[in-house]
Amino acid sequence: MSLHVIVIGAGVVGASTALSLAERGLTVTVLDRQPQAAAETSHANGGGITPGHAEPWNAPGIIQRLLTRSGTGEPFRIHAHALPGLIGWGINFLWQSKASRYYLNAQNNTRLAVYSGQCLKRLRERHQLSYHQYTDGSLELYFSQSELDHALDLRRMIGDPRVEIRVIDADEVVAMEPALEPVAGRLAGAMFLPLHESGDACVFSAEMLRCAKQLGTEIRLGANVERIERHQGRVIGVRLQDKQLLEADAVIVAAGCGSPALVKPLGLKLPIYPVKGYSATLELEQAELAPTIPLLDLEHRIVTARFGNRLRMAGLADFDGYNRTIRSDRIQVLLDSACALLPRLADEIRAGRAESWAGLRPMTPRGTPLLGPTRIPGLYLNAGHGSMGWTQAAGSAEVLADILTDRSPAIELGPFAA
Repeated sequence: MSLHVIVIGAGVVGASTALSLAERGLTVTVLDRQPQAAAETSHANGGGITPGHAEPWNAPGIIQRLLTRSGTGEPFRIHAHALPGLIGWGINFLWQSKASRYYLNAQNNTRLAVYSGQCLKRLRERHQLSYHQYTDGSLELYFSQSELDHALDLRRMIGDPRVEIRVIDADEVVAMEPALEPVAGRLAGAMFLPLHESGDACVFSAEMLRCAKQLGTEIRLGANVERIERHQGRVIGVRLQDKQLLEADAVIVAAGCGSPALVKPLGLKLPIYPVKGYSATLELEQAELAPTIPLLDLEHRIVTARFGNRLRMAGLADFDGYNRTIRSDRIQVLLDSACALLPRLADEIRAGRAESWAGLRPMTPRGTPLLGPTRIPGLYLNAGHGSMGWTQAAGSAEVLADILTDRSPAIELGPFAA
């Protein structure tokens, strides 16, 4: 009889985990409190799968950047009400910005991200997946030579030979993406990363659950977990809000920012803090003017991705606690940045038709996720991916599946231990 595993969370990480487990022949139940898959952090994220841009946010010098680029119209915003809950996490976040720690965390994150890209490619080969994927690379745009030089130095320090980087000039950028012609005169240059992809993480999550269900996985949406149950020190299942007990041999917590609350009653304190990001998704009327290739604008800290006839614009980072409010002033910052990057689309972007969204990134101070077993037998983690959930989902899922089937994971677990 196969192991029965409960996966809490049906976002891109949880859904990917469910399929990896089901493919190994395990009995799987997926639980999510929302009535549909990927209804929270994975619902309308930036869409980028970026193993070559997997470094944590707290690079050396982060304090100065927070001081100079924090505010209503800036990429970062810290709300006063969030400060009490942020202090302990924030001190650790700044401590991890020491160069030696930062580069180690960046290397570990990149290693997992590259492996995840390989796993995603194999997933596409095994299943007929359709999620508006674009698999021909992305462009990172730099409007300052010093920023470009700094980014290149960073990539050299991380030094993963599997991540190919091509530095190109403004003319090459326009040849690759004509939508950028109006801003070419301001470009210092760009990086083209062939390994990068994009896709709709919400659609992908539904695809993962579809494939898992075909392999016998039970999917229970709208199922709110009240607590994780233990007996004689070992996890035996979960208790739902309706008091129903679901028994299992193992429980994997893949609930993003909801993960700390689930394991806190068991005596585990997860260093995960919610950092809010925003997106606006535009149904295009003039699709020929929109970019096809995924873009990262390092001046305004926004990304764009194309999903068929839709354009996703995303970015910003608000320390706002667990507040999911879509703040109109922050959406305006995002739209203004998109107009500056894509002036030919400015009228469409400003027309008020874009669908706004906000979600919480589950960030750890070191910028790496929490993967693998906990000190409580039967309890496992797959959480804390921050802005890298989409990038690292497939690989993280395979790591958990390896552990649950007594195989040696392809990724060394030490750097990702809780």
